[in-house]
Amino acid sequence: MACVTAVAQGTGGDPKGDQIQQRDRDQLQTCSPTLDQDRTRTRLQTRLPDCVQDAVKEMKQTREQYQEQLRDKIKEQKACTEQDRQQLRTQLREAVKDQARDREQLRERLQALRESVPSHDQLMEQAREQVQQRDRKGD
Repeated sequence: MACVTAVAQGTGGDPKGDQIQQRDRDQLQTCSPTLDQDRTRTRLQTRLPDCVQDAVKEMKQTREQYQEQLRDKIKEQKACTEQDRQQLRTQLREAVKDQARDREQLRERLQALRESVPSHDQLMEQAREQVQQRDRKGD
């Protein structure tokens, strides 16, 4: 049954118009609210190229797999014991400590590299000295 999206408007006391309006109201109340959307979506999908339709199907499958993985993770979390949670907390704390130690080592190495590389001012001074030496040799 097709869903009617507009209600016919009758003129005043026309009994036939009232019957049409009532029929349209009945159809609106009994049809699926997504029927027009589904019909439009189906028409659009038949007009799309095959490669686009395949990509949409692949995306839907990927989404379903991802959602299934999420559901599995939630089940695992609910099944965890307090001992498992405590072990996981300990592992996370150790990982955070390792990352902090690594960051500190990187800061130290960066500082050492900065100290070993001449600054812009130093490079400019060296360049000036080289130019002056060439000028002196050329004289």
